[in-house]
Amino acid sequence: MKAINPELLFEHRPHENILGLFEEEKQSPHGFLRVSAPMVRYSKLEFRRLLRQHGVKLAFTPMVIADSFIHSQKARDNEFTTCLEDVPVISQFAARDAYEFSVAAQLIFPYVDGVDLNCGCPQSWAMSKGYGCGLLRHPELVRDIVQTTRRVLPQHFSISVKLRLLNGFAEESIRSTVELARQLEKCGATFLTLHGRTMWQKISDPLNISAMAEVKKSIQIPLVVNGNVRSLEEAKDLHEKTQADGIMAARGLLSNPTLFNGQLKERDTPVECVQQWLDIATRAGDNIHFQCFHHHLTFMWSSHMKRKLRLEFNSFTNKRQVFDFFEERYGLKPQAESHTSPLEYTKCVYPQVEETSSVDLTQKMPKWNENSDGKFFKEFKEDVSKNKSSEQDDFDLEGSFFSILD
Repeated sequence: MKAINPELLFEHRPHENILGLFEEEKQSPHGFLRVSAPMVRYSKLEFRRLLRQHGVKLAFTPMVIADSFIHSQKARDNEFTTCLEDVPVISQFAARDAYEFSVAAQLIFPYVDGVDLNCGCPQSWAMSKGYGCGLLRHPELVRDIVQTTRRVLPQHFSISVKLRLLNGFAEESIRSTVELARQLEKCGATFLTLHGRTMWQKISDPLNISAMAEVKKSIQIPLVVNGNVRSLEEAKDLHEKTQADGIMAARGLLSNPTLFNGQLKERDTPVECVQQWLDIATRAGDNIHFQCFHHHLTFMWSSHMKRKLRLEFNSFTNKRQVFDFFEERYGLKPQAESHTSPLEYTKCVYPQVEETSSVDLTQKMPKWNENSDGKFFKEFKEDVSKNKSSEQDDFDLEGSFFSILD
């Protein structure tokens, strides 16, 4: 497939100025851009709608496999949905070379405000296929991907990269990460996101705050940092220590979508947020799968439920049961207008691309589907298990909240 002139593809909505957004938020009371992370399965349009009601200023789509997006109409329809109000949004792709990333970026150009290259996913399936952290083993390839894509997209369109710290002993890791960040800036990256751990470190390992601060000082383009942000206070603390231009949250937003809402003080999800999610799910109809809808409520509301209620909630298999549960137990139900005002979705049209018949795209993907558990849900279960108290059985997983999902 030859390079596409994205300006001639189709009429598109105006693109948000991402650099201008960083400048605007620098002058806000928070002093930094509040960003929701690209989370496989969970950063979908419906959840992005909810997050924007509570302070998120820049949202990412879930990570999409670029090769599948290029060659499969089904992948495009399943992995990306948007609407006119979905602004600003950045689409993240997992790609192994400049061709995959640049073509996927051109295809999605009319519908997003930027594209992001995933160089941060540490999962073994991704690294074995040359995606995610696997790219960090070849910094020259990352540079080529950014440089090639910048040549075929307008200068105002955002191109970013999500990184982890490069491997090595402390000083070596910082030095090599700084060098890569500087090179990506020269190649035309609009901004960078840095997770403060290497690919081999676990979520239980401490963030390397000093490394994140050093990278920030070493580049002129904006830097977003992420890791361990579970509250607005923690976001402010990370900003103060690193002076980063943006703070990104992932698991913290799953547990409490109001995390970035400075007007709310609750550390746990407030009931008003659950009400909004029920309304969004009602308006979305069949566009949101039950598993996704149910998982979000699991993340949001588990801390509010005792074991008996979690057992009941865990047995549900359709949205009607969930709606009845919240109405009977908490007096919550979708507002009347939710039933009469369905969400509008943009009909995305892409250039004709020859479908791949000789390559089995499923071999390039992790083995999951809409009805299975994902990385964030499994790690959520682990977090809950580690934090259970001997005085309470609230987070006893055996036969409890997650049993039929294991």
